[in-house]
Amino acid sequence: MKKIITSVTVCSLALCALASCGSSKSSDKSEKASKKADITGKWSIDNLDNESIKNGGIIFADGKGSVYADSSQILHFEDDGFNVSGTVLSKEYYKEDGKKFTLDVMDQEMLVMTKLDDTEGYDGKYSLDGGLLYDGIVQGLNKNGDEELPETIDITLVFDGDYSEVVFNDMFDYETKGNKLTITGYSGMMDFSSDGGTADFKVEGDKLTITSSKRSETFTRVK
Repeated sequence: MKKIITSVTVCSLALCALASCGSSKSSDKSEKASKKADITGKWSIDNLDNESIKNGGIIFADGKGSVYADSSQILHFEDDGFNVSGTVLSKEYYKEDGKKFTLDVMDQEMLVMTKLDDTEGYDGKYSLDGGLLYDGIVQGLNKNGDEELPETIDITLVFDGDYSEVVFNDMFDYETKGNKLTITGYSGMMDFSSDGGTADFKVEGDKLTITSSKRSETFTRVK
């Protein structure tokens, strides 16, 4: 999952450059509690070591897993343009056609988005449809995952003032049984490949811990 966040960061920095040129075993009691544990919801990863991403994590919902990241520091709208990692691209680089928004610099499409709601102004939810940002993210995911990615990836961006969030929707399927979490689909982000996509999980209050033979990650529920 951290690999996806890194891909977002690297791609945004590349866009900026272009712009400037123009665990122990559980007891029976804990295992019984795990059977009733519900991981549905939005979880922020603890100790995220990334200077450009404030926070990120996983969204579990109805057997589908998504990955999100706070992208505010690298992508957001401002009154006088679009901020890419501190470089503000003026509105002269905007191309708008209905709900389609394209950021075009030196005849290169940096990002192509379609607005999915009717929020006033540039705030709102968008689908990321193409451009250098999309292509770079997909290339990064292909390098990190063992499984072949689908032809298209459902990526959405949410903008609210100087805040933005990128979401990789329905990247994998998941199933819980007892204290076991099984990931299928694109599981490269979870680093579970050596365990057949299966890991132990534990919910304690607002904390979720996922442990495989390779690593252990702790998350905090987002309320």
